[in-house]
Amino acid sequence: MANLYPLRPADGLYLVDHFLTNDIITDNNIGQLGWQLTGIGNGSTLTYATGEAGAVGIMRSTTVVTADGDGVAVHLLPDSVVLDGSANGFFRFRARYPGITGNVLAGNNFRIGIDDSVTATDPVAGLSVESDAGVISLMAEGASGDVQQAVTGVSTLTSGTTMVLDTWHTFEVRWSGENAQGGPAVATLYVDGELGTSITNCEIDDDETMEPKITHWQDSGSGDTLDLDVDYFELFMPLA
Repeated sequence: MANLYPLRPADGLYLVDHFLTNDIITDNNIGQLGWQLTGIGNGSTLTYATGEAGAVGIMRSTTVVTADGDGVAVHLLPDSVVLDGSANGFFRFRARYPGITGNVLAGNNFRIGIDDSVTATDPVAGLSVESDAGVISLMAEGASGDVQQAVTGVSTLTSGTTMVLDTWHTFEVRWSGENAQGGPAVATLYVDGELGTSITNCEIDDDETMEPKITHWQDSGSGDTLDLDVDYFELFMPLA
């Protein structure tokens, strides 16, 4: 893939957030990029976890289960970007289900990437990584068709498919090629540096708007308090 990082603004959009700031989370100005917070149902509590070796900054989402689907979407400006198939790009993030007392994988879900949904419901348009109780999938959603592909064979995941509690995992999604709708044709997900899965028939249109997003929600149907940590989020969208 050519020019993964921009040398100047004309090369494209490059964003990174380590969630290291001088403030607590009380409003929509989250992290270094000033992400917006949209509650889902009864919402979640967001905090910054600090003082951990190997992580510069950590955003922690804590969801106290009241009803299935409760959670939070943390996102940048709605409808701010489109995916152009003539310009290859990527996003990366590092996430963990922390080993906090009471935290479990069951019912503990996230969707991280670029999409148009601020609820637990699947996006109409977007390219994202979804964790369903730790089981990882790559999602390519578009008006012309939806494709979801499960990860297999990753050595750092349980049974090659499932995140490990209290373990950091790094995810990278690259998109390339151009489909008939003008959006990307191929999306590939790497987990901890290993090929997890690839979608070769993406149907995302190049005029479907979406935004960078981190969504965390629960569907455990019990009184669990469920947590998710995000260490960083990185995005490069080159100009065609």
